[in-house]
Amino acid sequence: MNPAAWLSRGTGKGRTPTLSARARRRVLGQLQAIIDPHVSEVEGGRRAEEMLHWYAGATPPQRHDCWLLMSEQFVADPQKAKAAQAQYAAAVGTPDEAVAEVRLRRATVSPRRRLLQRFSVVPQGIRFLVELRAEMLTHLKADKRLQALDVEMEYMFSTWFDVGFLELRRISWDSPASMLEKLIQYEAVHDIRSWADLKNRLDSDRRCYGFFHPRLPDEPLIFVEVALLDDMAASITPLLDETAAAVDLSRATNAIFYSISNTQSGLRGVSFGDSLIKRVVETLKAEFPKLKTFATLSPIPGYRAWLGQNIVQLLQALDAGKRARLERKRI
Repeated sequence: MNPAAWLSRGTGKGRTPTLSARARRRVLGQLQAIIDPHVSEVEGGRRAEEMLHWYAGATPPQRHDCWLLMSEQFVADPQKAKAAQAQYAAAVGTPDEAVAEVRLRRATVSPRRRLLQRFSVVPQGIRFLVELRAEMLTHLKADKRLQALDVEMEYMFSTWFDVGFLELRRISWDSPASMLEKLIQYEAVHDIRSWADLKNRLDSDRRCYGFFHPRLPDEPLIFVEVALLDDMAASITPLLDETAAAVDLSRATNAIFYSISNTQSGLRGVSFGDSLIKRVVETLKAEFPKLKTFATLSPIPGYRAWLGQNIVQLLQALDAGKRARLERKRI
């Protein structure tokens, strides 16, 4: 949309008043000033911090208008992109192909990405962006105009929160109280009912590990809870029994992953779980060499239906000995 038209459009009948046209122009100017090519990184960062202060005091409708400005007004120049695409097409198969490809990539990068980068370098910038996206996601379904900003943020987060930059840390009963409170707050699989419940999950025969980002040092991005047992667990109930005695770790041969929780809705689409579990398995193997079995009590969506459709073929593929053992289990 033409910037002048966007800035002057009304709020619409029945719509909650947001920023006035004058205020929109001012906010757009502040956002554009952050990525002014004539200012230094330091000055750009200072301007980004000023924007953070404005945003903190903005109303929800005003924030929504800010998202729209970032989504709709910071786009790649279509003429430059079209020209770069034509140059690349003409250069394919020639010695100039590689250079043309680089120029095409640069031409299609939106100023929005540069804006996000400037925000990310200020002390609270990463936290600000994660929380901004978390708030924005609740409006995404109703306002498709925000999708460009959402996709850009997901792409940037997948780079900034690559597992290579994350630190694996154990969370124990001796961790700061503020950290333990976050476990209670973010637990998404089995609610933590009390401090006694939490203490049981962090007992000597339990382990809890989380991934942490250097810019969010006191905030686990994701955490997993593990029970160390001398036998395979059949259900979650005994694992959550606060009165049960702790397992002798010298006899532990099974590690049961019974809960994993993402803590930042603003990082939706950025995958941590697979890497976290693999890192924890290696960590547990190093600490407890007797561990032989690693399992989860998490359900597998669609598994029962799949098993029902394939059970006959699966049984036929078993030898007589295995079928006999299954029969004894059934009895």
